[in-house]
Amino acid sequence: MSTVDPRIARAQREERSRRSGAAATVAVIVGLVHLGLWALVGFGFGFLYDTMRLMSINQVGEGWSSPYDDVPWLFIVGIFGGSVVGFLFTARLARLALGAAALIGPFVTAFFGVALGLALFHPLWTPPQSFGEKLGFLDGEPAEPWGFDAWLNYSLPDWLPIVFAALGAVLLVLALLTASARRRKEKRMVALVEAGRRVRGSVSEVRPTGLEINGSPHLEFTVAFRDHLGTERWVTKKGTFPQGSEPRAGDPALVWFDPERVDDQKNIVVGVGPEAAAEPGIA
Repeated sequence: MSTVDPRIARAQREERSRRSGAAATVAVIVGLVHLGLWALVGFGFGFLYDTMRLMSINQVGEGWSSPYDDVPWLFIVGIFGGSVVGFLFTARLARLALGAAALIGPFVTAFFGVALGLALFHPLWTPPQSFGEKLGFLDGEPAEPWGFDAWLNYSLPDWLPIVFAALGAVLLVLALLTASARRRKEKRMVALVEAGRRVRGSVSEVRPTGLEINGSPHLEFTVAFRDHLGTERWVTKKGTFPQGSEPRAGDPALVWFDPERVDDQKNIVVGVGPEAAAEPGIA
């Protein structure tokens, strides 16, 4: 295994991918397809829910008849297609070094897609028999004023797209903040590798987290080292390692740190692997 922290190597590869622009272009295309499929879900929801809405705002009988009684194929196709493409979209976003934002991204396009589909279906909802009231069940019976449930369902075509659009906007902001934090972290780590103090260390403990990423175990490991003043310190990190290349207690390590911020574990970079002990010119 390289003596450079796998996260650093991955960050460098992903930075080259970002500069090429190809990965970003593919991600945008996949994202638009994902949004379109979830727009089918929103549009198909109208076919699916129109009868339920009429049951709330109209009197039983002819008032419950909707022109959309067929199987909601658009809804079904959108759900299954959107779910499959969502995994692909996450994988494409992961290549752009977005961190946790890659997991949030598909939810953003899904919510915006549903909002778009609902907005497009807005003029197609079946209108009520009578605004604000249910007609009498028998001729001559007085009309029944709408209750809260009826008003909620009547106004659903207006407020439901707004709810999904608002959720999409909140998640979009969260994704942007998460991606920005990830990139700041990468830059900090690269700067430490290039300009920080480098010393030898050794792995003192390795603990499984119970997670696997693409079949590789995600581990928490602790490295012991001595800083520039000779003080023994320990730093704990998490990383994903290929099967058979997991660090073990006693393995050599390299540690990069800022002498002025050696107490801050966020500003310490660790590299593990058998090559670490052979690095020349290290304190």
